[in-house]
Amino acid sequence: MDELKVQLSNCYGISSFEGAFDFRSNQNKAKACAIYAPNGLMKTSFAKTFEKLSKGEKPQEERFGRQTDCIVEADGVGIHEEEVYVLKAEVDIGSDTDEVTNILVDEEYKSRYDSLVKELTQIKSKLISALQKKSKVKKTEVEDKLAQDFGGDDFIHCIKLASEVAINDDLSNFFYGEVFDPKASGIIESPEFIDKAEEFNSRYQELFDKEGTIYKRGVFNPIKADSAFSVLHKNGFFDAGHKVHLSGDEESVSHEQIQGKIEAIHHSIDSDSELKKIRESLARNAQTQAYADLFEKLSSEEVEYLLIKIMKERQKEFKKELWGYYVQNCSETASLISAYEENKDEIEEIEAIAAMEAPNWAKAIELFNDRFVDMPFTLSLFNKAEASLGKEKANLKFTFKDGEDQVDCTRSQVKALSQGERRALYLLNFIFDVEDRKRLQKETLFVIDDAADSFDYKNKHAIVQYLEDLSDKSYFSQIILTHNFDFFRALANNFVHRDRCMMASRNQGGMVLSKAEGIKNYFVNVWKRKVNNDDFVLCATVPFTRNIVEYTKGEDDGDYLQLTSLLHWKSDTSQMTVGGYLSIYNRVFGTEHPDDRGKLFIELLFEKADEISDRDVHDGLNLEDKVLLSMAIRLKAEIFITDELRVIKGDADFWCQSKNQFGVLVKQYLAEQPAGDAVRSLEKVSVTVSSNIHLNSFMYEPILDLTIDHLIELYDEIKGLPSSAGCL
Repeated sequence: MDELKVQLSNCYGISSFEGAFDFRSNQNKAKACAIYAPNGLMKTSFAKTFEKLSKGEKPQEERFGRQTDCIVEADGVGIHEEEVYVLKAEVDIGSDTDEVTNILVDEEYKSRYDSLVKELTQIKSKLISALQKKSKVKKTEVEDKLAQDFGGDDFIHCIKLASEVAINDDLSNFFYGEVFDPKASGIIESPEFIDKAEEFNSRYQELFDKEGTIYKRGVFNPIKADSAFSVLHKNGFFDAGHKVHLSGDEESVSHEQIQGKIEAIHHSIDSDSELKKIRESLARNAQTQAYADLFEKLSSEEVEYLLIKIMKERQKEFKKELWGYYVQNCSETASLISAYEENKDEIEEIEAIAAMEAPNWAKAIELFNDRFVDMPFTLSLFNKAEASLGKEKANLKFTFKDGEDQVDCTRSQVKALSQGERRALYLLNFIFDVEDRKRLQKETLFVIDDAADSFDYKNKHAIVQYLEDLSDKSYFSQIILTHNFDFFRALANNFVHRDRCMMASRNQGGMVLSKAEGIKNYFVNVWKRKVNNDDFVLCATVPFTRNIVEYTKGEDDGDYLQLTSLLHWKSDTSQMTVGGYLSIYNRVFGTEHPDDRGKLFIELLFEKADEISDRDVHDGLNLEDKVLLSMAIRLKAEIFITDELRVIKGDADFWCQSKNQFGVLVKQYLAEQPAGDAVRSLEKVSVTVSSNIHLNSFMYEPILDLTIDHLIELYDEIKGLPSSAGCL
């Protein structure tokens, strides 16, 4: 991909956007573009738009239901959904992705392995079906049951063990699924059943042979009788005057007569409380009823045999005998073992190699473990060989160490991670996805939304390094969005060419991108050379100049105090000239700018703030405009509060003398006017701009995050506050 053209209209929060991204690798420029966009401007909407495209869906305008238009072309052709990958800002550490498994698979080994096990897989499937019919165990559970009973997880090994079990009895009438149904286990393990099972069976069988019985072995037993008569009774059959005619009786009988007849038949069992408890337990559900059916269809010798085999100490061996009987009576068993023995050596060799190598996996995990430092865990894999051959989905292992203690966890068990650690784990998925696309050499546009958010500086650098690695691939292109100016600067200083570093802003036509400026040392490279011919820059340098004086001379220095009067409403603020400020600037920075301008500084500041407010288009970084507006907003607010307090106090000469002037003035005003109309506006000033005016060359991100539109609205709001005494 050499060029990407994007036209968006009403795509989530983007009303309008049109731009072109140049990914040509001429002049050694990396195929990456970086966009600095303050929070709330375009990042999430832009990323969400491309996320929809990656899913083959159309973006929307969710709030107002407006018509959406979206044209995205790569080299003149509409971009394909599989060419787009979006790394979202949200942290999501869900289950392992399929790509984790994909990058583990060595295609050459997998191809040969698949050809060797193809016949085995077909025979295995047939054998499992046959075992399901013989055992009445669910087909999906046959492998697991075999593994549990023979103590291994390899199906063929379990089958070989089962085929070697000595079988001396005919077990065709015993079904594993019935005998060892979990829902019936409570009965066969109960004290009553263990002590009196033989006696119960003997008396139970008598029920079918008694004179006058209503039961028929294998057809109509006590459980079925109870169910049938209960249904008739519940549905009003007997209440309607109906009766039933029992085979062998001359007259039909009522519900009461039937119950009396059943009680007489059951007397031999129900007269013994423990035998009665067994009978009632067997009628509890379909699984326990199957035990009653089993007693009926088995001979007395078989029932006696079963009762011995299901004793707790003999169950384990009986399970193996049952599987042995089923396996040894399936024709597919011999075919499976024969096919396996024929290819066994080569299969085991490939599995051993896969367990040792898995190069793509090793590379991805090495990237994570080496680059993301101070993580509480290291990563590896529980099932490297199986995942490498595509036999199983990859199962990540997280190893936590604390001194001599060590614990291994699966991804679902990982808990108590910090936001930064969760973010790193989320990026692990990204690494897997990238490595998978590398394997396929898949043409991809990565749209990356604030990848460095919530990381410390060490791991931010690790992300920059990894993104730089991606730029080496000719089939990868990147659009990296961030609201973190330090991260944006790191991208520009490492691999994203300055021509491809852009800043987002909003004007009346929608979102626009402009070439970034001042990425490296904005004060030296932009402001210093403009201070004498750009009044916006001139005003904005005041807080920076004051910081330098504070660092070098202290807060009691005369220059520091005069500069403070340009930032706060003091008794001498209205007398200070532009030339007076330039003379201080010259002393601090060793410059020789003319210092004879007699215009009052505060007049110049408010004139320039009005010009910014009236301007229709605001492109670029706008740092000087944002600083200037912040200064003007706070000064306007302090003038307003001072004038109001003078009226309230009846003191025309009142001035605030506190070092923390704005905060003190606001508290005093709130104490006097807690419900005043201006309170809300003044609180906005306090929260939005007051602390952000103090900036230096290393840390001016907070004020950059404020949109110029927001500052203009606040400036106009403060300027329009109605004063009791009138103000400047």
